[in-house]
Amino acid sequence: MKIRQPATTVFALITATTIGCAPDRAPEPEAPAPLAIETPAQPATLSPEALELLKQQYPVLREERAPEPQPSPDASPRQTPDWVREVAPATALRTVTGQATFYADTFEGRRTASGIPFRQNQMVAAHKAFPFGTVLRVTNTRNNRSVNVRVVDRGPYNSTRETIIDLSRRAASQLGYIDAGRAPVRVEVLEWGEGTRSG
Repeated sequence: MKIRQPATTVFALITATTIGCAPDRAPEPEAPAPLAIETPAQPATLSPEALELLKQQYPVLREERAPEPQPSPDASPRQTPDWVREVAPATALRTVTGQATFYADTFEGRRTASGIPFRQNQMVAAHKAFPFGTVLRVTNTRNNRSVNVRVVDRGPYNSTRETIIDLSRRAASQLGYIDAGRAPVRVEVLEWGEGTRSG
């Protein structure tokens, strides 16, 4: 004869068994496997001789700025250099008189009528008619200072009829009229240019 245990006794045994087997805390998740990181290959070390050879075979290409023209160390606004005196003709090919002005700084680097960029530190001038490349001797009749300039531009146009030539700042400085802004001048043609003539 089988002995049947009460249902309450069986439930108590199952509960006790379950509680006794339960762990104290939840199991920690397994850490993911570390990712494999590829180490880049180190470049081969070249000898100084090999590097120099590569530099010669593969030069760095870049645009080099042209050096700015510098005044001669022996230049003086009070005297004409000997080499200019030897080359310049004794008599001018043509002589005109009038007023001279000089370029504003805003024209620095702009393209002139002859096509070249204008530079304030060059001995250049603008004239309404003389061919490009014409060499002129400009004399300030107030102090008798003279400079030689080359015609590279057209003008001046925004001045009075007495203004016949526009000079670079360097030329005007040597003639001594920067503060005044203009000066009476005598312009003598020393050599006709081969460029375009206006008028």
